[in-house]
Amino acid sequence: MKTTKDDDRSAGERWKGPVFVGLLVIAPLVWAFCPPQFQEQMVIPAFSAATSKLTAAVAAVDGSLSAILTVQSQQLTSAIAVLTKQKALMANQMSQVNHNVAQATAAGLNTLAQNDRIAQARFDYGGEFGQGYSPCAVTATRQVIADRASAVQEDLPTRMQSEILAAPGHYADPVQAQQQELASHQPFCTAEQAASGLCKTGTATSSGGQSLAGADLNVATLFTPSMENETLYTAKTGFINNAVGLPDGALPPGASANSASVAAYELAKAKKDAITSPALSALESIKLDYSGISTAEGGSDLPLATYYDNEVKRYGGNSPESTQWASVLSAQNERGLLVEMLKIKALDLSMQNRTYRSDERMEAMLAALVANAVQHSGAFSKAQATQQQSERQAVMQQVQ
Repeated sequence: MKTTKDDDRSAGERWKGPVFVGLLVIAPLVWAFCPPQFQEQMVIPAFSAATSKLTAAVAAVDGSLSAILTVQSQQLTSAIAVLTKQKALMANQMSQVNHNVAQATAAGLNTLAQNDRIAQARFDYGGEFGQGYSPCAVTATRQVIADRASAVQEDLPTRMQSEILAAPGHYADPVQAQQQELASHQPFCTAEQAASGLCKTGTATSSGGQSLAGADLNVATLFTPSMENETLYTAKTGFINNAVGLPDGALPPGASANSASVAAYELAKAKKDAITSPALSALESIKLDYSGISTAEGGSDLPLATYYDNEVKRYGGNSPESTQWASVLSAQNERGLLVEMLKIKALDLSMQNRTYRSDERMEAMLAALVANAVQHSGAFSKAQATQQQSERQAVMQQVQ
């Protein structure tokens, strides 16, 4: 019995569950399809009001946000513009600084390079290191030597004709020439000559106050340096005139230029001048080399022999300048030593040239002596007679 009751109760309870579930499912559907009218009247106004508030709130938020974004956008744009200008200004300043630094660096490098070039040029070409001893003074002296040597050589023929009484081609009264020589010798008269009555005691003195008695009779006078305006130069001219002798007499006023005697006299005069002219040229050259004369190219200057003597003493160690030259030479570089060697070699070549000129004059004098010896030995007369006989035979053969 108990079991039957439990079964009945269980069956009733089993129907309650599904019915409740069904109601739960059906109730919303019924509510949806058949809503009560009073709910729409309450919800729609509230929903509309809420929507309006929400729209206004959204619009307010949008306007505020737009205003904030506009202001921030302007501030951001201004900040970007200021930052851009600052960067541009900084870049310009950096560029200017770099440009100034580059210019300063370039100027400094240029100065250093210029100083290096100046130092190198001074080392290579300066008088202290690369040009030998006193290049300006030595070059000027060498130029003077060259100019004076050329000028003296050009004036040599003129000096021979104007200063030597018996110069080639000169005719003069021997008596008057002798009186002129005696008058020129008067200042140089020696005590022995004065005692013999030849002349009175001479009063000529050198620039140093030394007596010049007998100076125009001493060959050493030619080799003593002097200036043209000094008394010693007159003594040199007097020595040459005394050594050469008197000039040849002039032709008589009534002599015919076409006569045989005049022609023979002029031929003999020409032969004599040809023989004596090398010796006269040598004596006059020595006198001019040791005399400071006025030339056609310029005023008077030191004698050439003095210039050469100073140049030789500088390198030969016989003067105070030689000590200075040695001290300067010790600081010279290789180029400076080569330049100095060239200067010494140039001086040596110049002196060799003068030696060759002297040798030429000696050769000319030897040739004149040989010609004179041949002329006086009779061989010349025989050769001349043979030549005349050959000419006569040639004429006879042409006549036949």
